Amino acid sequence: MSVCLCVSIPLVDREIPRKDVVFVLDGSDGTKNMFPAVLDFVQRVVAKLNVGESKDRVSVVQYSRDAVAHFYLNSHSRKEDVLENVRNLRHKGGRPLNTGAALQYVRENVFTAPSGSRRLEGVPQMLILLSGGRSFDSVDAPAAALKELGVQIFPIGNRNSDSRELQRISNDPRNALSVSEFSDLPNVQQQLLSVVSTVVVEATPVTPTATGKNAFVCCVLFCTMPKDDVAVLVTDGKKILRFFDSVGH
Repeated sequence: MSVCLCVSIPLVDREIPRKDVVFVLDGSDGTKNMFPAVLDFVQRVVAKLNVGESKDRVSVVQYSRDAVAHFYLNSHSRKEDVLENVRNLRHKGGRPLNTGAALQYVRENVFTAPSGSRRLEGVPQMLILLSGGRSFDSVDAPAAALKELGVQIFPIGNRNSDSRELQRISNDPRNALSVSEFSDLPNVQQQLLSVVSTVVVEATPVTPTATGKNAFVCCVLFCTMPKDDVAVLVTDGKKILRFFDSVGH
């Protein structure tokens, strides 16, 4: 008598960690002279990302009294296109600085599936905020709403910013960074990238798939023979491998 056991075994798809990154930039009147340094910093960070349709996605939002998305997470799938669009950004201008409204804007308009967010797929959601002043409106409720969605917020301010406000916005007060001037932003670039990388690795699930080329069927035939020969048949639909292993008592 023999027993045949067939099992479909999924191959785990261990992809390179992906992330959706949204830059929210202070474009108010107070940052006009500093804006080139802000754009330079964004380009430096993007250059370190693995931008692609199925890799890292990038969006840029600028705000003052209100917010505007220059491009969304699904607007550009090539790093070169993202960098070019960042280089071509113009300072928005305007006042007052409504950081709370900007956070609410990105929650409702950017971290959404139609705008390219993969939050529902388990892809880590990142918001990098560069703010050059204290917000005129409240930031607490909008920041909390983003955190409830699972968005990781990394605020960066200068000497004109409210450090306590930035700490309240951040998921972890230790992730709220500060520089004297935005021209000093390269000094915190590596620190930011290190924190972002750590969060991505911790948050990215490894999702097994069991369809198409990512699955195989293993059939094991147990026979009541003197040496209990075990025949194993493994197939992925294209190749059939057979091997026998004698198991003694």
